[in-house]
Amino acid sequence: MEPVPLQLERWLTKRNARVVLLLIGLVSAAALFTLRQVRFDYDFEKFFPHDDPELDRYLAFRERFGHDNDFLLFGLEPAGGERLFSRAFLLRADSLATKLERLPRVRRVLSPTRLSEPIFTPAGVFERPYLRFDDDTLARIDSAGIRADPRIQEHFFSHDGRVMLVVLTAEPGLSKAKSDSLLAGVRGVMAATGFADTRLAGRLVGQEHYIGTMVKETLFFLCASIALLAVFLWIAFRSLHGVVVPIAVTGTAILWQVALMTALGRPLGILTMLLPTILFVVGMSDTVHLLECYLDEIRKGTPRTRAIAITWRETGLPTFLTAVTSGIGFATLGTASIPPLQEFGLFTAGGVVLAYALAFTLLPALLVLVHPARLLPRSADASPWDRRMPTILRWALRHRRAVLLGAGAVAVMGTIGAARVRVNNYLLEDLPDSDPMKAGFHWFEREFGGVRPFELEIATADSAGSVWELSSLRRIERVQNWIDTAYGVDAIMSPVTVMRSLNKAYNGGDRSFYRLPDDSAECARFAGRAKLIGKDLIGTLVSADGRHARLTGRHVDEGGFVHQGKNARLDSFIASEAGGSLIFHQTGMAWLIDRNNATLSKQMVLSMGLAVLLTALIMLWFFRDWRMVIVALLPNLLPLLFIAGIMGFAGIDLKVSTAIIFSIAFGIAEDDTIHMLAALRHHMRNGLSPLYALKRTCLRTGKAVAVTGLMLLSGFVTLVFSDFASIRYMGTLITLTLAFASVAELLLLPVLVALLLRGKR
Repeated sequence: MEPVPLQLERWLTKRNARVVLLLIGLVSAAALFTLRQVRFDYDFEKFFPHDDPELDRYLAFRERFGHDNDFLLFGLEPAGGERLFSRAFLLRADSLATKLERLPRVRRVLSPTRLSEPIFTPAGVFERPYLRFDDDTLARIDSAGIRADPRIQEHFFSHDGRVMLVVLTAEPGLSKAKSDSLLAGVRGVMAATGFADTRLAGRLVGQEHYIGTMVKETLFFLCASIALLAVFLWIAFRSLHGVVVPIAVTGTAILWQVALMTALGRPLGILTMLLPTILFVVGMSDTVHLLECYLDEIRKGTPRTRAIAITWRETGLPTFLTAVTSGIGFATLGTASIPPLQEFGLFTAGGVVLAYALAFTLLPALLVLVHPARLLPRSADASPWDRRMPTILRWALRHRRAVLLGAGAVAVMGTIGAARVRVNNYLLEDLPDSDPMKAGFHWFEREFGGVRPFELEIATADSAGSVWELSSLRRIERVQNWIDTAYGVDAIMSPVTVMRSLNKAYNGGDRSFYRLPDDSAECARFAGRAKLIGKDLIGTLVSADGRHARLTGRHVDEGGFVHQGKNARLDSFIASEAGGSLIFHQTGMAWLIDRNNATLSKQMVLSMGLAVLLTALIMLWFFRDWRMVIVALLPNLLPLLFIAGIMGFAGIDLKVSTAIIFSIAFGIAEDDTIHMLAALRHHMRNGLSPLYALKRTCLRTGKAVAVTGLMLLSGFVTLVFSDFASIRYMGTLITLTLAFASVAELLLLPVLVALLLRGKR
């Protein structure tokens, strides 16, 4: 039977190479055609697990009372010498609110200029406006009453009375196109009424900002990664073809994978926007290993097709293992319970497989057609790494004790630092403080006591009970007072605020009666006419049967870690002071984000553990030696412990965007380890001792490891320039992890081989 290289060599003809290029070209043309329909999306509701009972509870709550995040906040601030309670300013504000409400897809607009309160008298019911702005005198008189009325003051005016708030509620579930159309109409109305520079906050404007930034950064990162990789490819191969060929192979894999996502109707999101950069880096690693081996054979004088066949025989199985283990590292993210992480993990794993397939089809086809001299102009020249690698190996073996002590010190410090990492997140943490949108968010927090929604669901335990009963209202009032003072929630609306308003209205508008009625009969009578306060308002606070209610407000975003402590104290207060016939349960979009971040961060760590376990089993099957499993895992686990320690000492919180780093870094870093150990196994099977096999491995495979290490760093270091904090952290931490992993490959791995495989033949 012919040797494997000779069998492979029979297929390496120019005719077959042209056929392969033609087929790949046709598929690539179809992929380019598909890319015309690529979409970007940032819907944070997709980050909620579909099988979470708390999500089901929230969806039922939202169905009953309406959405808690489909709004726009307008912070109206007088300019120049204008006064807030002047007739001219209030007329413009009222005109803005009126025109906004006429826009398509707008449910309602709340403005102090359009609000009134009912007054019940023996002669009938009268509506008294909160603000009369027919002239400046009436406006000043009413402003004094507003400052003494917490219902209006907290909801619509800043603490110092300099800024007024207008709230627009849009139709729920608007698509990206409809949201953009509505925002265009909103900005047109703002310009027409003289409020063009007014600050905006809300999901609609946030979605527009995020998607615009994502599109810009996806193109920037891909171009920057290609440019940096081209520089290192030029340094490694010193030829134009040495740059173009690897980029063509990995670029085709990216094209196919993004086209596949588009064809399946999957948009690029905050996570999948990283897919092109990751695939470019991962695919380049295998391609460079193949090229280094091929060029080594060329330098020996091996004919072109024979050199390709030998390269594919020696590196085929290790490259397949790197594709499998990297794919497993990403695919384990599919065990997460939220679709965006599942899609990111599975599509990235699929892209790794595509890159592997093209490395063994497109790359040999190109090598058959491209003369070796174009890849390495002076074929007789030795690689510059031939002089460096033996020096690095000798240093590591001579200082093996220092290397092991250093690794131990890193492990200890990493463990101490990792213990200080806490799970935490903020609503707009992805944006830098200099970002106009985030600056506007903080401005609303300063002026109006926060814009983070607070939602508390209230239900009667007794099927015959009602939240309008005086005993129930008093329990709600105790909880509401605690939430106001201890939790720090402003602009609270609940059945209690409605009943207080009714009591005031039935007593001629006397502010001293803004409290709960004294007896149950009076309370029941007021509840029967509650819709006079406003049918739409009552429907968003109390269900038609009176058995379900809502306490809503807004507060400052202090981070999920702080909110978790506040929530625990709230639950304790409710259990001890306000239980009985009512059931209180916190819910809402912001609460779900905090809860899911904590849960998913732990899931990411567990998925990384699963990837390590599966990789260990594959290594055990491949090497049939538990010592080689230790050699394979330690140089890749130590960098993860190192980065966890950095996170703890630097105060970087654990969240989904940072927890995912460990799976990505492990999936990428282990590739070079597999190539090193596979080469070591190959040389030992040829009869070399472990130390001599290690020397041959470092001379041949170690060069590729050094080159790919630099390329991996160049691919991820561009992410540190992202405007998204999660992407910036990812770039910084993965770059540090891979840098440490490269050092561990070249220093710790040889020491472990010399220590654990001593005397083995």
